Amino acid sequence: MKEKRMKQVDFENGTVTSNILGVALPMLVGQILNLLYNIVDRIYIARIPGEGTAALGAVGLCFPLIVIIIAFANLFGSGGAPLFSIERGKKDSEKAGQIMSTSFTMLCISAVLLMGIGLLFAHPLLTLFGASENAMTYAYPYLMFYLIGTLPAMIAVGMNPFINAQGYSVMGMFSVTIGAVANLVLDPVFIFGFRLGVRGAAIATVISQCLSALFILYFLSQKAELKLRFLRKKEYKKSIACAKDIISLGTAGFIMQLTNSLVTI
Repeated sequence: MKEKRMKQVDFENGTVTSNILGVALPMLVGQILNLLYNIVDRIYIARIPGEGTAALGAVGLCFPLIVIIIAFANLFGSGGAPLFSIERGKKDSEKAGQIMSTSFTMLCISAVLLMGIGLLFAHPLLTLFGASENAMTYAYPYLMFYLIGTLPAMIAVGMNPFINAQGYSVMGMFSVTIGAVANLVLDPVFIFGFRLGVRGAAIATVISQCLSALFILYFLSQKAELKLRFLRKKEYKKSIACAKDIISLGTAGFIMQLTNSLVTI
């Protein structure tokens, strides 16, 4: 009964068209809201008195790296969610849960590795991208603060498809809405209220992504039909095949996003 009150799309009943629209429309709204992160940051950064233009150009140097982080999140999310849906359709809840847990575990491990690599090589990478000394004063602190939030950022993007795959499309949209609205409110507070400038924009973004990630973790571990958890040590060998399938299916989208990032660089 709880799932019905949360407007879960029942894929076994109803018309194909209604089920597609029931999932697709909230996902579309969620994707549009997700664009607000970058748009809102740029709007407020450009209005920082005396340094908005320089800061906006400098922060733009960080976005290729941010796109790479999101690409890794989609590698596991877009790769795992379709496989998860297939097994769920077969009524194999154990296999579906294993796929979701495998995706989540790989996502968290990759997030920690990417954060470590980014923190170590942020300065040389920005220099490689063409950051001048003046631009570095804005781009470097923005990127460093953003990298601290790599894990929640990847959870917010990579695990959202598993909410939609269980038919909770409205909840999936809501998880994105939480972050977008929080970022819209927190950006001016940290940028202008606390006079943190570019650092404030990054802090506001990280906090917003943390809120989205916490909602997703809570929903998938407490409210969803199939519950989220880390893989146990004894399950590692058993999950190797799942991991290969997830990466294989997610690689095409990952390469597309990676290529777009390289073109931007």
